[in-house]
Formats: sequence, C-alpha cells, structure tokens
Amino acid sequence: MERPIFQPVGTAQEELDTPALVVDLAVMAGNIATLHQAFSGSGVAVRPHISCHQCPDVARRQVAGGGGIAVSSLGEAEVFAGAGFDDILIAGRVVTIPKIRRLCALAGSSQITLAVDSRRNLDDLSAAAAGSGVSLGIVVDLDAGYGYGGVAPGPDAVALAQAAAAAPGLEFRGLMAYEGPLPLTDRAAREAETRRRLQPVVDTRELVERAGLPVAIVSVGGTHNYDSAAALSGVTEVQAGVYPLMDASHCRVRPELAPAARILGTVISHPVAGRAVVDAGHKATGPDFGLPALDGVAGAAATRFSAEHGILELEEPAAAQLRPNDQVWLIPYDLALCVNQFDYLRAVSDGKLVGYWPIAARGRLD
Repeated sequence: MERPIFQPVGTAQEELDTPALVVDLAVMAGNIATLHQAFSGSGVAVRPHISCHQCPDVARRQVAGGGGIAVSSLGEAEVFAGAGFDDILIAGRVVTIPKIRRLCALAGSSQITLAVDSRRNLDDLSAAAAGSGVSLGIVVDLDAGYGYGGVAPGPDAVALAQAAAAAPGLEFRGLMAYEGPLPLTDRAAREAETRRRLQPVVDTRELVERAGLPVAIVSVGGTHNYDSAAALSGVTEVQAGVYPLMDASHCRVRPELAPAARILGTVISHPVAGRAVVDAGHKATGPDFGLPALDGVAGAAATRFSAEHGILELEEPAAAQLRPNDQVWLIPYDLALCVNQFDYLRAVSDGKLVGYWPIAARGRLD
C-alpha cells in the first residue's frame, strides 16, 4: 500500500513528495467537456468505463449530468456502489458461484447490468437471482474481432438473448461489444475499422428485434473511437474510459484531449552527461505496454526502467540540465497500469494541491 506524505492543501505541485501521480483538474474538466459535448443531441450516451482510473471523485465529474458507469469486475462494482453510484454495468464476467452470490447481494440495493457470453453462466445467474429475489440486467456480449470474449454475432447471439429474456430473475437489456483499442492515428482508417468491426453488432440488434425482443442497450466503443462508434445507427452508448485523464498512447490517437494525469519524479542522479536517473521506476509508471513520455524537456527521453528507477537518455540541451533534485514530468503510456500503482491521485488546480483523491477500486480484481 502506498503511504504518501500528506501535504497541506495549497502546497505547490513542485513541492509534492515524489514519485507522485498528479491530476490537473482544469485539464481533466476540459477533456470531459470536449468528449461529452461531442455527444450533445446525438441520442447516444457516454457510459464512463472507470477501470482506467478507479477513482470515484473522477467518476462523479464524468456523470455529473446523470447516467451510469461501466466497470471491469464485481469488486469494482462493489466499491462504486458503496460510493453512491447506482447504474453499473459490469463489462467483465461474473462466473464463479461465490461471486454470483455477492452479485445478487449487490443487486438488492443497486441497478446492476452484466455482460454474459455463455448459456451456463446465464443459467447460474438465473438460479441465484431467482433464489435471492433480485433482478439482474443482462447484455449479451459479442465478439467484435478483438478476441477478448463474446459470443459470435448473428444467430448465436440471438439464441442467448432469447434465453436471457426467458430466464427467471434476469432481464434482457441489450448487447455489448469491445472491438479493441484500434490505435490508428489516421482518422479515416480508424473510422473504417470501427465500422467494419461494429457493423455485425448493430446488424445483430436488428435480428434480436425481429425475434421479438426489445433492445434498450447497445454498448460499444471507447475513447479511441468515441465519435465513429456513436455515429453508427443502432448504438445507444459508448464506453469511453481513459478520456478524463488520458495517457501517451491515447494522446497520439485523440489529440483534441490532453494529458491531465502525469507522474512527478525527481532526478536522483546525473552520473554522466548523457544520462540521468529519476525516482519513478516500473513500480510507479507501469510501463509494460510502452514507455512513458517525458514532458517538456528538449533533448531528453525516458528509455528504460528498473523497479524503482527510470533512466533518461540526454542530449543537448538536456545534458547540461536535470541535476539531482530537479523534477520531471512523465506522461504514462497506459493509464490503467500506472494508476494501479498508486492509492491516491494528487488533485491540483492552478498548480496548487487541492486534495488526495483515493483510487478506491485499486486492486479490486475480485
């Protein structure tokens, strides 16, 4: 568990103890406004997927105008239900009998919808829900080409939807799909690939409706393709996740959104002209999928990480800078992996500390 030095509100961000995960609230608010305004008048909703940041204080700002959230696990759903969130879609699987019992207990006080892609899971959920006297919302999860899970679009999905609609204790609500991150910087290529992967999903909606079942939810997409996913006829909501805080990988794809979350590190060594060492290593940055970007230092790049240390390679003019006690800002490559290293976000406004926001669902993979 992280044990930060809690510094008083009003502390300058440069005086925060490091390594620290710092969120600029003005940048975050701008990101939220930019993405949500893109949905204005479209009839499509944003359902924030909070697993990227796991922080109720951030999520409250995402749903300030109403609406539900999406989570990856039952444990995350429990945390956010406890924080006052009522409309929760569990996009991951809840399969084991002990978890299903916990799910039914949660459904007694919260509106829960969960994704299902197998008949056995459906039967187990139905038996538990009916026995507990609760109702569980069901969306049939479709494989949209990512291979992450999901039943095949078309007849298989229709059959599972019909089974869900007929099962005691369950309420069929619609369809869900995750088409993958699609890290395409070319807008036209990204839109074309989004249509290719998601068209079978909206076609399946038509098949389900022809079978006599109403489809209230078609939940797809993410931050990377929020606009092109929302433009598809038949989609009702987009599960955008990383957009409030952003990370280096998504900034390449969505330049209209800015990195609100950065890691503040301190240079602890500059042993030779071409190298500096910072106190933000693998345990702070989570660089499994890619290295963080060094922000605002010309001639310097983060090139490798040990458990506790980050190595910066320096050329002029950086070779004459970045001495011990100097500070650097790192933009994490993958926000979810980085956030999971911390228990708190340091929220700042106008360069001053506003507070420590708990990353309350950190580690809740259960």
